[in-house]
Amino acid sequence: MIKHVYKPSKREGGKRIFDRLYRGRFRLDGDKKITEIPLRTDDKQIAEQRLNKVVLELQREHDGLIAPKQEREAAQKMLAEHVEDFILTRQSVGCDGKYVKELRQKLLKLIDECAWRRPKDATAQSFEVWRARQSKSSKTLNEYQIAICGLFKWLEPRLGANPLRFVQRAQTNGQKHRERCALTVDELRCLVAAAGPRGIVYHTAAFTGIRRGELAKLEWRDVNADGENPFIEVRASISKNHKQARQPLPHDLAKALTQYRPVGALPADLVFPRLIPRMIRFRDDLKAAGIDYVNGKGEFADFHALRKTYGTMLTLLGIPERVIMELMRHSDMKLTAKTYTDAGHLPVAHAVFKLPSLTETEKTAPQIAHKV
Repeated sequence: MIKHVYKPSKREGGKRIFDRLYRGRFRLDGDKKITEIPLRTDDKQIAEQRLNKVVLELQREHDGLIAPKQEREAAQKMLAEHVEDFILTRQSVGCDGKYVKELRQKLLKLIDECAWRRPKDATAQSFEVWRARQSKSSKTLNEYQIAICGLFKWLEPRLGANPLRFVQRAQTNGQKHRERCALTVDELRCLVAAAGPRGIVYHTAAFTGIRRGELAKLEWRDVNADGENPFIEVRASISKNHKQARQPLPHDLAKALTQYRPVGALPADLVFPRLIPRMIRFRDDLKAAGIDYVNGKGEFADFHALRKTYGTMLTLLGIPERVIMELMRHSDMKLTAKTYTDAGHLPVAHAVFKLPSLTETEKTAPQIAHKV
């Protein structure tokens, strides 16, 4: 090992001029490169102490006796501070603002409820204990797990392996979900009529599939009710999947929105200010329209049922599934066909009546090709 302190010097006018402050020069055992560092003192004894400390620390790191300095500093930093740094990187790479906001909320909520102050506090066991106590759906719990694993994956260069890497995701298959019903056209007419000023909200929800939270953030600049192809622009910043979408408007709804728009409304004004109902108000409107909140099959007619109504009406009109999937803004055809189509409204009996008769003569019975 090479290790010594010195004051750099240079010749000026035939004299050697020494710098005021010491520097250190060293080479660790097993290294070929000589390293120089400033010691920022003019006292030789202090300079030697500082150099000894640096060399001892680096040699211990080199021998694997202690973690690198970057890792040690990261381990001592509060986990909430790491979250803020992580969020800044998500913003810097252009992640959607709504996604970043929700990601930050999930991470801070999780580390607070798990009592994780520093990275060393985060363990698979403590996460699983937290998860077992939650009443959230498996889908939501998996979203929390994805969020925290994203943070620890980002921290891996400084802290090592993700402590939650072997935690299994919560199972969603076979889990009982709230079943919703689709309203009939007559029920929709009654609901819109009984709800008074809120009727335009229900009309828009049931004939565009736009979600409650998205409706609450719609602005008049998003509504294009003129022309042959009216539409509502669902901005990426307010949509659930963080993608911009253009939802076509039926002409009667476009006309209703035009009539509803207040005189002098500005482009940035909300379309439905103070009109998006809370659940209690929505249930009152259902009651006024003569619609049961829970039907005989245990299906719910909550606000989101209006979105299921939209998907079911499109299916009954014979619209191709791929088109319905696009209008519903789904990424999975199964979600469109199973979750957002009310099987109780499908003309299953009518389909059965089209089957051929075995008692009719061969001339009148429908011909079915037989496999050879």
